[in-house]
Amino acid sequence: MDKRLVKPASINGLWIIDRPILSDERGFFREVFRLSELEEVIDKEFKVRQWSHSRSKPGVLRGLHAEPWNKLAYCVKGEVFVAIVDLRPDSETFGRHQTFEFGESNRKALFVSQGLAHGFYIKPTQGDKQAIEDGQAEYCYLVDQEYISGPHTALTWNDPDVRIPWPTKIPELSEKDKHNPTLRELFPEKFK
Repeated sequence: MDKRLVKPASINGLWIIDRPILSDERGFFREVFRLSELEEVIDKEFKVRQWSHSRSKPGVLRGLHAEPWNKLAYCVKGEVFVAIVDLRPDSETFGRHQTFEFGESNRKALFVSQGLAHGFYIKPTQGDKQAIEDGQAEYCYLVDQEYISGPHTALTWNDPDVRIPWPTKIPELSEKDKHNPTLRELFPEKFK
């Protein structure tokens, strides 16, 4: 196995998956990931329980959510700006963030460990109405737990301590995400 296909990111528990793309005049083919390669590198089992698919229009920001499960995320269509923040208080990389631009121009995937907050923003497309509608993004993720409603940890997208360089100042947010707490509100003991 070529370990260069699954690489650690700068945040503990975050992995970048970059498998080759085979393309010709018909289009392309790509294995997004191989479970055996992923599990060997992350040194744990990833047993998929649910496959989720979201479609978002340009200007939408989803997140930052730190659900109680591991996930493998991949942008199928469009272009997204992805941010990951470590919300595990005992982690060496607690409070740090890392950003990526993924999509049709960069077909990498991410393995996001439990406790890392994950969010993504769909960059607006310039042009006529059809071009803007075509600017939607489709983002899929495999998770190792089935969704259970209830309180989940979330972080405000524009946290002043984390300082993610989002490519927007005014994203479209869900009502729930408009009220996500700051890092200081979540972990006041870390700021004493």
